[in-house]
Amino acid sequence: MTKEENVADKFDKLLNTVKNEWEKISQAVQENVLDTDTFNSIEEETLNFDLLEEDIEKIQTRIQQDGYSVLGSRLILDNEKDLMEIKTYSQKGEKSFVNTVTAKVKQVTNIPADILDEIESKGRVEISVKFDD
Repeated sequence: MTKEENVADKFDKLLNTVKNEWEKISQAVQENVLDTDTFNSIEEETLNFDLLEEDIEKIQTRIQQDGYSVLGSRLILDNEKDLMEIKTYSQKGEKSFVNTVTAKVKQVTNIPADILDEIESKGRVEISVKFDD
């Protein structure tokens, strides 16, 4: 073999490795696709904070049904971006995953005063959510 063939073979091997890893990442993301269309807490870009806990619990239950251990969720309300984001952290075997659900939220009802104060002062709030088993 010449040196050029050796480099070409190594380059092909590298490309195949990258392609295989990308496919694995893609499969992991697709395994737990979640959608806000099924949320009870969001209607016409309005978030009902009282119903949010139930929706987060649904996300965690769905992930658990797929055989993952749920480590917890993180709720982010960003007033400047009109955005709600729920990140749910899970684990299966030695691998860890993050499932993210986002929704456009322009208004929030039934929000606790302390959370509202933080959003008004900082523009966003992050809340950790973990349910007892």
